[in-house]
Amino acid sequence: MNLAEGKGTSYLAIPSRTTWEVRSCIMTDSKAVARWRRQIAVVLAIIVATASSVVFSPAPRVSAATYNPLKAIQYANQWWNKRNPKFQSYGVGDCANFVSQCLIAGGLNLRASSSANRSGSIGECVNLDVFLTKTLKATVWKTSSRSRAPTGLQLGDVAIFGNWLGLRHAVIVSAKQSNGQPLFTAHTFDRKNTTLGWLFSAWTYVKYYHIVKGPITVAVASKPAASAKTAVVTPKPAVSAKTAVVAEPAVTSRSSVHAAVLDPQLESVKPASLVTTLAPSLVMFTSAVLNGVIKPDSQLVLWFFEYGVSETYGFATNKQGPLLGNMTNDIHFAVTGLQPDTLYHTRLVGVALDGRLTAGPDTTFRTAATQPAAATVGD
Repeated sequence: MNLAEGKGTSYLAIPSRTTWEVRSCIMTDSKAVARWRRQIAVVLAIIVATASSVVFSPAPRVSAATYNPLKAIQYANQWWNKRNPKFQSYGVGDCANFVSQCLIAGGLNLRASSSANRSGSIGECVNLDVFLTKTLKATVWKTSSRSRAPTGLQLGDVAIFGNWLGLRHAVIVSAKQSNGQPLFTAHTFDRKNTTLGWLFSAWTYVKYYHIVKGPITVAVASKPAASAKTAVVTPKPAVSAKTAVVAEPAVTSRSSVHAAVLDPQLESVKPASLVTTLAPSLVMFTSAVLNGVIKPDSQLVLWFFEYGVSETYGFATNKQGPLLGNMTNDIHFAVTGLQPDTLYHTRLVGVALDGRLTAGPDTTFRTAATQPAAATVGD
């Protein structure tokens, strides 16, 4: 410490910063600023990337071809009088939410709708209507008729009932009656397989939505059905059909489709008491009514008949159903285009939800040898 003299006063001399020290401070400050700027740039880049993904990323794609109506119905049967905790609940107004859940269980992505809630379902009937018509491009019928639903309405399709307040109550087609008319399952007033008449006791009109979906695939053998030594008769063109479960044999007919059929030794096909083939009835010159019995055992079951001139069959009728519950169902299906005076083999096959096949025992019949003479009217 130096003591300076002057006019009787004294003070301490403080050394000043060197040029190097000043430059070092400036360089340190510049690095801090550069680091701060880099951090800001990274944050901004993250914000821009996130905003771009939200604004410019396409909405989830949804295709009706992925829809499996049997899985939707299976979900409806499981949850018709309960609430699935995986989904948001709407209390007494849960109808559209429940139908949405059934559609999701069937393989549809409802998040493609801007109205989907956090659990992925749609809670309002009007928004469900928009999704079905605009996104799925469903076939729509609107009617105030209380008598019959459109014949094109199928299992897994949707109906929304309304009144002067608008669309108010959504239901799903969960079964069909023997006359072809649908039965509906719904929430809010929890109902399973209720009739059209009951719903019209509360509403004045309805919109029906047919979801154009892919066919239900059945596992079949890939090899040709008939052997080289067996002549297979091609059926005549299709006529009108009556294939519902009825008490009496069908009187109208429909020719069946030529298809790759089941190998009699296919492991997944096992005869069981749940599916029984009965002797055909009304066996005529070129036609017969194929008969059988199915007991679904609380599972949804589709069914079809195989038939042909050997136990490799060669033809299969179109799949019908599904059948529900534990009731024993009498099955009848009329086929045409048969060969006269020919021995035919046939069997009834049940199709489970997972594609498993259960075949009834093989049964034979012989078509008539001659065409029945036409009746004449006397004078």
